[in-house]
Amino acid sequence: MLIKKAFTFVRHGETEHNRQQYKTDHDDVPLNETGRQQALSLAPLMGEYQSIYCSPLQRAKETKELFAPNVPHIEIEDLGECTARVWGEMTLLKSRALEMGGEDVVGFLEKVKRGVNGVLDSQANFPLIVSHGGVHWAICFWMGIENHDWLIGNCEPVHFFYDNGQWRTKLLKRNNDENSSAT
Repeated sequence: MLIKKAFTFVRHGETEHNRQQYKTDHDDVPLNETGRQQALSLAPLMGEYQSIYCSPLQRAKETKELFAPNVPHIEIEDLGECTARVWGEMTLLKSRALEMGGEDVVGFLEKVKRGVNGVLDSQANFPLIVSHGGVHWAICFWMGIENHDWLIGNCEPVHFFYDNGQWRTKLLKRNNDENSSAT
């Protein structure tokens, strides 16, 4: 399971592939203009983080550089995105039964668990992870999150914390959001 330590997660900003709802395998694509604006809107909220961990993919690193250009980050290979096939199979899992997923799905879920635990095991008091929708989905899977959508929009910051024996989430308000919500 995951180490019980609070952290914040942000999915990268929008890319042309996201806009066109086009899921590809291993394309290292940049943010589009909307994605750059989304990332910039995070700056007031994310400015206080001193420990930032990123996927090695361009769109995650570019997102981080836009909202926190002066804060160094650590790239974590295990926070990279899954393939389109794994995404399709993984999102069909309706329970925490790993045996329902194929070998590649189990491998991806294990990889994310290893990556997140590496971050949470660090000396960082309150780490920030900048990664991908598949990674967010895998985190929710391992935590058994309920009442929070496992599919996350671009640049939506989510605070994860352990409370009363279970993982909980709180969507954080971006600079241009009207509301935030908690579950």
